[in-house]
Amino acid sequence: MSLDLKDISHRFGETEALKNASVSVSPGELVCLFGPSGCGKTTLLRIAAGLEPLQAGTVALEGAMLAQPGRETPPEKRPVGLVFQDYVLFPHLTVEKNIAFGLAGASKVRQRVSDQLHAFGIAALAQRYPHELSGGQQQRVALARAMARKPKALLLDEPFASIDVTLRRRLRNELRRTLKEQGAAVLLVTHDPEEALALGDRIALMRGGEIIEAASPENLYRAPATPEGAKIFPGGQIVKGDIRSGFFHSMLGPAPVSGLPDGPGLAVLRAGAISCAPDMAGKFAVAEVRFTGPDWAVWLETEGGDEGITVMQTSPPERAARMNVNIDWSKGFIFAV
Repeated sequence: MSLDLKDISHRFGETEALKNASVSVSPGELVCLFGPSGCGKTTLLRIAAGLEPLQAGTVALEGAMLAQPGRETPPEKRPVGLVFQDYVLFPHLTVEKNIAFGLAGASKVRQRVSDQLHAFGIAALAQRYPHELSGGQQQRVALARAMARKPKALLLDEPFASIDVTLRRRLRNELRRTLKEQGAAVLLVTHDPEEALALGDRIALMRGGEIIEAASPENLYRAPATPEGAKIFPGGQIVKGDIRSGFFHSMLGPAPVSGLPDGPGLAVLRAGAISCAPDMAGKFAVAEVRFTGPDWAVWLETEGGDEGITVMQTSPPERAARMNVNIDWSKGFIFAV
């Protein structure tokens, strides 16, 4: 049975934060809620935890109703663990006692604490205090404390936000492996596409309070249903245009499309879709060149500088050189907007 958030809508005064948002997470599955700041990710997570009153929709776990309008299970009585961005560790308690906090009356408390200390690789830190720990170590303690209660679901709100990039990448792999071993349904909020792709079995994409697409990274790569799904991968670029009579028209010229209505459109071009070559009569001019390793990022602009694109090249062209652009549309996706 799974964690099921169904048709959740929520308002803060006149602001509509969530619109019929639905997502389901199975035991042992890790689902990332991904989207820009303000799209409703954290509000949905807080409603799942019981920290925000439910206004519309339902929250259920393993078939048991946790919340529906007018009837809510208090947060402390939900079999749900929650880890915030700042971890909220008790500064006057050791690591061991932080993990044991809230387990009074539970069976085999010592064993539970020991299991989590070892699961998250922090047994050697058991007698230290939070101020003696690095950010990554504090994160593991917070996760161990949440999992010691043996929750059926775990909710994570930007768990890597306060950790430096290099450490973040290593911790992601460790965290995913450990959480998968423990078997809880995990819902994680992030606005970092690299993080969503590295952690999620599925990624639930949010826009304006709605979940617009939920799919595995592989399916998002092969057949995205939305521009957000197509552009989550590194190196993607957006080109705006119009769809008219079976063609997408943009600064890159016409490209055939099928099944899309006439009107505004946009193309998402994946890394490697765009190439360029010197051409005295080329439509584009080189406006900026930067080395990004191992290649050069070349910013090309149309006349007047109103529109432009970035092309990766192995060697830098001359500034202001005219260029002709070629597009491999098999690496592009076109959407009506």
